[in-house]
Amino acid sequence: MSQYLECSTDGPVTTITLARPDAGNRLTNEMAAGLAAALDASGASRLIVLRGVGHDFCLGRDMQPPAPGSGVSPQDVMREDTGPMIQLFEAFRRVRQPVLGVLQGRAWGIGMVFAGLCDVSIAAADASFRLAELERGIPPCMAMSALLDRIPPKALAYLVYSAETLDADAALAAGLISRKVEPAAIEAAVAALTARLLSFRPEAVAAVKQFLGTAPRHNEAHAALYGASVLANVLASK
Repeated sequence: MSQYLECSTDGPVTTITLARPDAGNRLTNEMAAGLAAALDASGASRLIVLRGVGHDFCLGRDMQPPAPGSGVSPQDVMREDTGPMIQLFEAFRRVRQPVLGVLQGRAWGIGMVFAGLCDVSIAAADASFRLAELERGIPPCMAMSALLDRIPPKALAYLVYSAETLDADAALAAGLISRKVEPAAIEAAVAALTARLLSFRPEAVAAVKQFLGTAPRHNEAHAALYGASVLANVLASK
């Protein structure tokens, strides 16, 4: 477990917290591995809650693209850059219980991806969402692979091509988040949804989770691998 991740269990609820507020909870590869391990270790819980400490939920990944002329190969990029994300996305897909994202401030880059990967995402009214990788010469295909079934393709394309910031209202309209609440009311909203979900039969909740994960849709694993290949070749060509 990374020193920048906190994991606690209270009865049937496991809470995983990104705890690197001085860096905007930017995700390192070590944090990604720790998060995947925490998700896998939460099998006995009925609900997983994903949070971020501080003003911002997560500002993205703590990784810079290779410098031009550095001579990295696509295999290097796959190992150091895209590989950890593929493993993390697979961990989200393996989880058999609902994952509830609690978002505040900026949820950019991988932070925005987390909003999509969570089964339900409750965002504060001051939350914002952004994929600005094109500004750094990076095609965000990995992030897009996780959002293909969460955001309409036209909206996703505009978000990526424009690198604009979505506010909570736009994110709700696009289907990226489930509910928008005022910052002062977010904990009450999380508590109410948690209590409501735990009041249902575990078998019924598990069946809903299974259906949402297996009903016909884009193949996320194949999309992630394809996105990783595209990204690796672009970065390695600099």
